[in-house]
Amino acid sequence: MEDITSCDGNATILRRLRDQDTSLKALTISDDADQYFCCFVIGGGDDFGWLGYFIGKSKYLEKLRIGSWGEGQNIEALIEGINRNQSINSLHIGTGLGCVNFRSMNPFFRNNNNLAMLEFNNFEVGLECAQSIAFVLDESRCQSLKQITIEDSNLSSEGFAVIATALRSYPQLSDLYLENNNIGLMGCIALGDTMRGWETSNLKTLDLDNNGIDDQGLQALAAGMADSALTSLRLSGNLITGVGLRSFSTYFQSVSCCLETLSLYRVNFGDEGAVALADALMGNKSLKYLYFNSVESGITDVGWAAFSKLSCDTSNVNNIYLSNHSIVNIGEYYQMVNTPLDIRE
Repeated sequence: MEDITSCDGNATILRRLRDQDTSLKALTISDDADQYFCCFVIGGGDDFGWLGYFIGKSKYLEKLRIGSWGEGQNIEALIEGINRNQSINSLHIGTGLGCVNFRSMNPFFRNNNNLAMLEFNNFEVGLECAQSIAFVLDESRCQSLKQITIEDSNLSSEGFAVIATALRSYPQLSDLYLENNNIGLMGCIALGDTMRGWETSNLKTLDLDNNGIDDQGLQALAAGMADSALTSLRLSGNLITGVGLRSFSTYFQSVSCCLETLSLYRVNFGDEGAVALADALMGNKSLKYLYFNSVESGITDVGWAAFSKLSCDTSNVNNIYLSNHSIVNIGEYYQMVNTPLDIRE
């Protein structure tokens, strides 16, 4: 082992993989040591072919994090080994695919029936890379996949559109995290079409924070969410106004709506948006948490009055009965700081 690795730590990892060490469940491949995961630190003299071979043989490895492919390594042999593994349930890629086409990992996704989580973050996912990801998702039809994360990757509207189209074959997805990209209008239209096309949707969490989504994009999403199973929707840091929030009215008042949490931090929706939300939520029976920053939202006493009427319309006994008695938090996450006392009460 010492002859095919660059350090004692790497040699130990290969031995543990070879000997089917049941305690080795998570492994990171990186240029630097990882304090949270057992880490194979790339150095000169490491044979990626053997690393891939033992990963492919492992019966107990559950989480694989690829923080770097290294330089001048036998990457193809590493991928060939990963493609044979059937125990990994979580794959994290935090580095550019470079000269290695993601399509070469297609056998891994096609043959691994345990993979539940796929994550890309902290590197530029350009159009070519996005097309490769979409190709593998479409070709493999990995039915065990439940969570996909693409965060901090500067994913463009066009790039996400091809990925969203490939997701039409994944109605079993429960979580989709897309924070800090730029999916914009085109991406929202594609995602809305995909969600609308799922005969049965299992998507519970949709994170779209900081994605350059405007009112038109929100309208496209709202149309796609009509029959969804969403319980958490995050739209913080987008370009949404009251015009876009009005598109939620039909969705919120639908008997099939099961959304429990809506996050709108760093969104200046103003009084118009507050009134739109209050009107839409009047007949809603599911939403419990409406999160936003009272200062950043730009609402005044007019907006707060709309929320006050939402929670308890005291104009007559019947309206008190028909007020929204499901929602428990309007404003800040922590103790509704800066939310008026009458609403908190």
